[in-house]
Amino acid sequence: MSLTNPEIVTILKELMEVSKDGEQGYKDAADDVKEKELSEILLNYSVQRGSHIETLRGMIENLGGETEFSGSISGIMNRRWMDVKFGAAGSNPSSILNACIKVERHALDKYEIHLGQDLPDNVRTIIAGQYNTIKTDYDNILKTLEKHNIIIEED
Repeated sequence: MSLTNPEIVTILKELMEVSKDGEQGYKDAADDVKEKELSEILLNYSVQRGSHIETLRGMIENLGGETEFSGSISGIMNRRWMDVKFGAAGSNPSSILNACIKVERHALDKYEIHLGQDLPDNVRTIIAGQYNTIKTDYDNILKTLEKHNIIIEED
């Protein structure tokens, strides 16, 4: 059975929250890492997530939903945790990239859950495109960790 507009709006808001986490997390990571090339890559990921947010916002508004919300408690707590994690990591690329991997895993999980739902084709296409961007970034971070012989921290 197809989802109702309010159900779709709820999904889009959740993905918007996940995108906010990524946008802020990557911005913080880019600010904290000292390697210029890595900082630029992370900042680019932040900008991509900002683009995701704006696309999701437009979709929510087109469905009659409100986009001005403070966000979920878990989203706020996750962003604060990332602030602490990056603060403790200093400019250590290993810790920073491992923190980014965890945020991306969470985002990928959320997108996969929602892609498994009965979404309208236009919504599915946009969400799948965003998922693919996140997956590509995730894979690139993994390659960077591997290239520098950095061990991936387990949860």
